[in-house]
Amino acid sequence: MTGGSITLRPATRDDAALILILEEAGMRPYAEALWGVWTPSATPDTLDLSNHDMIEVAGQDVGCVATAWHTDHLRLRKLYIGPDSRRQGIGASTLARVFQAAAAQGMPLRLSVLTSNRDAARFYLRDGFEAISHDAERIMFERPPSRTQASA
Repeated sequence: MTGGSITLRPATRDDAALILILEEAGMRPYAEALWGVWTPSATPDTLDLSNHDMIEVAGQDVGCVATAWHTDHLRLRKLYIGPDSRRQGIGASTLARVFQAAAAQGMPLRLSVLTSNRDAARFYLRDGFEAISHDAERIMFERPPSRTQASA
């Protein structure tokens, strides 16, 4: 785990460019493997920042997380950690916070990953998620509110 404390703060328009950089760093190789091309999801001016939080360690932005509440679950839309900050427990710590929010409402946490992103699939399986469906492009995962972390 990283030595600094991990904090979340609401993303602002000033964070949009960094969010898109984090998205590209985290998604481009898998999108290209799956579709043969990378297409950004938005521009800094058009990115919908609803429910986006920046992940900070020691006052530095190192990632972002985005969620969406639904009537029967909380959806993790994004969890991006910058390349220099990966494998330090930041993603797992942030995921635990998101899961706690869902569990506090008695709801499962759901997310999807591209089928080409095996590292992400392993990460979520290791954290107690189950693959509940898939198609040629995505695997849908769910972690019920009663499930404890697999590695705990």
